[in-house]
Amino acid sequence: MSSLIFTYTIVVLCVCLSTASISIAAYIVSRRPKYVPQALFFVAYFVELTQIFGGEWLLQNVGTVTAANYYEVDEPAFRILIGAVILACLWRIIFDIIDVRGARLLVLPTVALCVAQALILVLLPYGPLRQWLFYTMRQVSILGCLACAFRRYRSNRDEMFQQRMVKRRPLFLILLVFTLCIVCEDTYIILLAPIPASNSPLTGVFLSSRNISENLMMIFIAAVTIYQTVRDLALRFNEPPEVQVDAKKHNTSLAEHIEDGLPAYAQLHKLSKHEREILALVVEGKSNREIASELILAEGTIKTHLHNIMKKCGQSNRGDLKKDFWRS
Repeated sequence: MSSLIFTYTIVVLCVCLSTASISIAAYIVSRRPKYVPQALFFVAYFVELTQIFGGEWLLQNVGTVTAANYYEVDEPAFRILIGAVILACLWRIIFDIIDVRGARLLVLPTVALCVAQALILVLLPYGPLRQWLFYTMRQVSILGCLACAFRRYRSNRDEMFQQRMVKRRPLFLILLVFTLCIVCEDTYIILLAPIPASNSPLTGVFLSSRNISENLMMIFIAAVTIYQTVRDLALRFNEPPEVQVDAKKHNTSLAEHIEDGLPAYAQLHKLSKHEREILALVVEGKSNREIASELILAEGTIKTHLHNIMKKCGQSNRGDLKKDFWRS
């Protein structure tokens, strides 16, 4: 195995493990459920890549690569299960972003992926097409997830939801490009490229099981995850979130999104504790009277705080203030 492939694999493994560790730490600190699938996603990918890495090491030392085993799906049951975990976590993360709830909607695509991959292994003869279809089912699942997010974006006309999706549109587009690159790379490596010769430095490397584009996509997702998670933890460390929207009293999904954005927005515009509390309720859609009743304050006091909030944020009315919050 070449030293370049070895070093590259170690780097990807370290990135996965570091991101999982940060996500677990974030969950312990905040008890936010969104960090659980995030951590499990990187743990599962770390386990799968470790299995590929270990298989390459064994083959390098005790076996050889031939046409009879190059296109084999190594440990198929493990690959199906670990792939299902990885994709289920990805679906869950994206479902949280687009406000889709329900275990059934998460179970169906996961089961469909497992059944499709099992049928491919059982019904098709050994060869490159069988292996290509087996791995491409993952990309089909990712494309299905992105299509679900796009459909949700087009069908949900709620203005706050639209603003949040516009902010995340570049992320979805980058994931789409990476997914198409994965399909193209698998098509070339598995269906078009010849098996490495015995004197090739790539002999003993499971090129058909690896995918550089997939690894790069994982590194990109890890970078985004680490940035957002560390930022959230830093904001909560510098100023503990005294103001939180009560999810029991309010819409749970909306409350979570407000809680995600409120610390950074409040810090950016230097809002006080009371101003943050009122802003959260304004963004939720409460009227001045409803806010005054909930906080047990005079309606005039709420109007004064709201005027100061809009002045600090550079907005002239509640509608523009809400739009600015979701765009930030």
